[in-house]
Amino acid sequence: MKRAIVLILALLVSGCIDTTLPDLTLELGEGRTDGPVCGPDKLQNFPPEQLRITLIDVGQGDGIWIQTPYYENQQLESRNIIIDAGPSGNVPGTSPGGAVMVDYLLTNGLPPGERIDALVISHAHEDHYGGVPALAAMFEIGRYIDPGFAANSSGFLAARGAAQADVSKVGGQSQVPAIPELVPRPFVQTDLFGQYVESDLLWSAAVPPSGNTTDPSGTDVNNTSVAFAIRWGGKQVLLLADLEDEVEQELINANLAGEIDLTSAVMKVAHHGSSSSTSPAFLSHVYPNPGSEEWAVISSGRRDFSGVTLPTEETLANLTRVLGEHHVLSTENRDDIKSPGTEHGDDTIIVTIDADGTVQACYAQ
Repeated sequence: MKRAIVLILALLVSGCIDTTLPDLTLELGEGRTDGPVCGPDKLQNFPPEQLRITLIDVGQGDGIWIQTPYYENQQLESRNIIIDAGPSGNVPGTSPGGAVMVDYLLTNGLPPGERIDALVISHAHEDHYGGVPALAAMFEIGRYIDPGFAANSSGFLAARGAAQADVSKVGGQSQVPAIPELVPRPFVQTDLFGQYVESDLLWSAAVPPSGNTTDPSGTDVNNTSVAFAIRWGGKQVLLLADLEDEVEQELINANLAGEIDLTSAVMKVAHHGSSSSTSPAFLSHVYPNPGSEEWAVISSGRRDFSGVTLPTEETLANLTRVLGEHHVLSTENRDDIKSPGTEHGDDTIIVTIDADGTVQACYAQ
C-alpha cells in the first residue's frame, strides 16, 4: 500500500514514472574483461553451505584458494585447498605471487601457522610453483600433490622439497605422482575436497603425452597438469591448470564416451587464456546450453610473451561469443595500464556456489 502511494505521488509530481532500466554495461564497465564487483558482505563473510573459489591476483601465474562448504562449524568442517602458488617474483618482470598469496590468506581468515589441508602444484612451471616456499614458511601443509614430472627443473624440485618438509612435520601425506598416488587413473573420484564436495581428477601425467622427457617444451610440461572437476549444489567447476588443446581433445573424447561430463557452470580457463587452449569445440561441451549463471574465470598477468599478452583476444572472443558480456573475468583486467611486475593484487576473483545452486562471480577490488 505504501509503495502504491509513493508511485502515485511520483506520478503527480513528475507527470510520468521513469521505468527505464539502468544501463548495466556502463555500471559494469566496457573493458574486455570488466564485470561485477563484490559487495562488502561477500568479502567479509563466508556463510555456511557455500563453496568459495578465489583466484588470487598473483600477476602472471595461478594461485587458487578453495574453501569447501560447512554446515555448523567452519573450523572443523571446511577445508582449505590451495591449487598453485603463483611465481616467486625472482624472475625479472614477474610479480611476487607467493607473498601476494600469503598476504591475501592472512588478511582473509587464515592466521599464521594455520593448516592448509592440501596444496596442489599443477605442473613444473615457475608461475605455478614459485610461491610455494613462502606458503610453507607461513602455514602448515597437511597434504601435497603434483603430477610427478619435474621437467628437469631444480626450482621445482626445491619447491616440492619445501612443501614435503612441511607435510612431514605434521605427519601429512605426499601424493606424488598424482596418478597413481591420489587416484589410480584419470576420471576417477577423489577425496581431496572433503566429504561435501564431489571431485574427479580429470588429468595428470607423470610423463608428457608426447613422451618428450629429456628436453621438454612448454607445451610438454603444460600437458602434465593436474586438473579437476568439482561439484556442489548441483553445479560443476572445471579447474584446468595449463592444459593445452591436445589434452582438451582427450577430455572431449572422454565426455563423448560417457566417462566424464564436462558440462559446467564455471571454468577456470586453461593456460591463462592462451590460444593453445579453449577451442570452440571444447567450449561447446563445457557450456552446451549457456544461461545467466555460466562463467569463465582467467588467472593471468600482463607479461609479454614475444609480443603476445594473455588472455589473447582470440580466447576472449571465443568465450564472450558463448557467455556474453561481463561473464568472462580475468585477474589481468585493465593491467595494460600498469608496468610489468606491478599488476598483481587488484583484480582477485571470487566465485561462490550456494547449496541451492546459485552461482555468483565478482572482482574483490
